[in-house]
Amino acid sequence: MTTSTTHEGSRRGPRTLAGALAATAVAGVLLAGCSASDSSSDSAAPASVGEPAPAAFGSAEDSAGGSSDSGAPNDSASASADTERQVIQTGDVSMRAKDALAAAKTVASHVESVGGRVDDRSEQAAAGGTSAGAALVVRVPAAKVSSTIDLLRGLGTVDTVDLKATDVTGAAQDLDARIHALELSIARMDALLAKATTTRAIIDAESALTERQTNLEQLQSERARLADQVSLSTLTISIHGLDVPPPVTEEGPHSFLDGLAVGWDAFVSAVTSVVVVAGVLLPWLAFAGALLAVGIAVRRSRRRSSRAAGSLVGAEPAVAAAAEEPRADS
Repeated sequence: MTTSTTHEGSRRGPRTLAGALAATAVAGVLLAGCSASDSSSDSAAPASVGEPAPAAFGSAEDSAGGSSDSGAPNDSASASADTERQVIQTGDVSMRAKDALAAAKTVASHVESVGGRVDDRSEQAAAGGTSAGAALVVRVPAAKVSSTIDLLRGLGTVDTVDLKATDVTGAAQDLDARIHALELSIARMDALLAKATTTRAIIDAESALTERQTNLEQLQSERARLADQVSLSTLTISIHGLDVPPPVTEEGPHSFLDGLAVGWDAFVSAVTSVVVVAGVLLPWLAFAGALLAVGIAVRRSRRRSSRAAGSLVGAEPAVAAAAEEPRADS
């Protein structure tokens, strides 16, 4: 029994030692696995808390999507900025049409049909060697300027088109700001006037309120005028008719009667011309004759005076000789 027990103890000893070693190895493996799982969980914990990688990826996608989506707000902002721009457009158009008056009527009808108006209109019918013509000053909605010019091109030949645009956005915004400030000031003055208890305070509040209301009405009128100039563009259109062809000159006479008629017409024209020239020269001839008659009369009077003076000079020696003869006889 002792021997068998000893053998069994000797057998169990190695088994126990091998089991202990195996248990130790298993425990080491488990501890390593736990430490690895703990380390992996620890390393994953910041990711779950801070989520840098998904956040970075998401931010990249968001930034990419934002950049792609941000184009729409920017476009809408630019579109709204373009919509808010206040531009006054004016233009001068010169054109030629076969029937200028009919073209002017068509232009006026088109302007009224698109919501515009005709401010000035003048027409001149053809007379003699001049062709018909028309001039219009029209107000057209800003969006209809191009279509109006296309209409003019269809009515005739457009020679010149001069369009000018003036940006008045700053002026419009300034007017809006001043109007808003005055409206607030008027509201405050109304409140002060309602709370005023003394006559002096009421008079001062009413005076200030009246002044602000006057300024507000002036600014509102200026703003309305500016809005009208922005909403309706001004076009000055000059329509000229085509050049009138010169009259066809007829050829010379072909028969005796034609020649006689031409000769008679020439004779009448010559006589008429002579009569006209005589009528023009007659006053001058009468004036020249009067001057000539005065000159002749003056010349004759001078000659008579000289002859009388000469006869008197010749008579003086004879009178002297006659006076001396009695003295000699005595």
